[in-house]
Order: sequence, then C-alpha cells, then structure tokens
Amino acid sequence: MTQPRILIAGATGANGRQLTEELVAKGLPVRALVRNKDKAAQVLPQAAELVEGDLSVSDSLTTALDKVGKAYVVTSIQPDTVSLFQNFFDAAKVAKVSQLVKFSGLGAAPEAPSEVIRQHAASDAALRESGVPYTILRPNSFHQNMLWQAESIASTGAFHLPLADAAQSTIDVRDIAEITSTILTTEGHLGKAYDLTGTESLTFHDVAEIIADVRGAPVQYVPVSPEAAEDAMRRQGMPEWQAQVLAEIQALFATGRYADVTQDAENLLGRAPRSFRTFAEDHKSFFVAKA
Repeated sequence: MTQPRILIAGATGANGRQLTEELVAKGLPVRALVRNKDKAAQVLPQAAELVEGDLSVSDSLTTALDKVGKAYVVTSIQPDTVSLFQNFFDAAKVAKVSQLVKFSGLGAAPEAPSEVIRQHAASDAALRESGVPYTILRPNSFHQNMLWQAESIASTGAFHLPLADAAQSTIDVRDIAEITSTILTTEGHLGKAYDLTGTESLTFHDVAEIIADVRGAPVQYVPVSPEAAEDAMRRQGMPEWQAQVLAEIQALFATGRYADVTQDAENLLGRAPRSFRTFAEDHKSFFVAKA
C-alpha cells in the first residue's frame, strides 16, 4: 500500500531534521515546512520536498498541508507557542489529515512550575479538543543538549549548568526520530500519549565522568545557580523571555523530578534506547580539543 505524504513542521530543528532523515531513509514521501528553502536545503535530505511557510501564517499552512496524509509538528521555545500550535491544528483539521503527531514535553501539566511545560500542557489539550486524530510524544531532555557544552568541555575541560546534583533520564534524539517514524507508519497509536526517557538516570557529575572516559581527558561539571545561568544567557545575547524560561525549566530539572525512567521508548523501539555513553562515543570529536 502506498504510504501517504508526511508533512514535517519544524523540519530544520534537531528533532525535525532527524525525523526527516529517518523517513527519507525509509523511502517515504516527506514534505518539510521551512521558513527558507535555500537554507533548509543545506541541512535536509535532497529527497525531501521543501515548502516555505510559517506556523504564524495560516495560508502557508493550507498550502503545506495540501495532499498530505499525516503530519508532525514541533516548535522552538517562543512566547506564542500555544497559538502557533493552534494554527497548525486548525489547518490540519481542514486538510483532514489522518494523524497528527505532536511534540510535547515530559510532565506536561497546567500546574507545572515552568512556563514551557505549561505551554505543552495547554497545546496538548487544544489538540485533544481539536477533533484531529492525534498522537502526543512527551520526551525528557535530550542527550544532544550536551553538545551545547561541547566547546567548553573541549577547551577548558569543564561545563557549567544550573542542575544541582539532580539526576535526569535523558533520551537520544535519534531514538525519538525512530519512535516517531514507527508511530507514523504503523497502526495502534491514535489517541495515545507516550512518555519517552532513556533507560538510565544520570547526574551531570555522572555525565562528566562518561565524557571524560570517552575522550580520555578530565571533565568537571560545575553546578551554578539559576540566576547565574539566566544572567549568562542574557549576556550571550539571548532574548530576556527565553533566558528566563530556560532558567526556569532548568531549575525544575534540578529538583530531580525528571529522573524517572519510563518504558514507552523501549516498548516502541523494541530495544533499549541508546545510552548516554553510546551518544558520547558517537560524538566524541565534539568533546575533544582541536589540534
């Protein structure tokens, strides 16, 4: 049976790009919604059809969803995330997509002490109420987030984060993409929400030890306060709102509430998710000082 065309909204971000590569590698018809086709062509597979548009422009969504059977949507952290998701849900309903997979976040709840997590809860609820056939993915943070610390590790042998001594069950973006691909191409996932974690819960002292062992040189994790982290992000040019909500969610992670391991990822993959050590070994070159 011919697979329906799949639209990926948010195709140039870490998760969207990995999913696009996963689906194209399987020979599936993929359309990527991007803001700039020329820039997107530099990072996305040639086989992916590119269409320009924006979640804030309803007409562009109508065009992007034309003759699409299924869709996936993820957004970056923005003040108007909930309304952007709603725009996509509305367009998907008109287009009569048979399945919409939404990227959410672990612990999504209206009372969460993080605006980002509350946004996920609100947009998840909007999707459930939209009438669009859906599946919701709620992953923990990603192994790949440590790549933001790679330059510091490579040059100084240390990294600084406001995560105290808390453990976290992070997951590999590649595993999330494989899971999403399975959900989009097999039956039995409509109306479900999956909590995705890795199989281990590590403190960032543990993470430092693993990277040190892989690269063959010491690595130190230095906990800092949320205030110091927020100030550093602002000084690096991050917009005030974004710096504030990122510091806020990191403070939530620092409580240890994101240490639990769930079984959904392993069940959907049919194997254990990639360990952090596997991630570090696969990305060793990022953590080693350039000669």
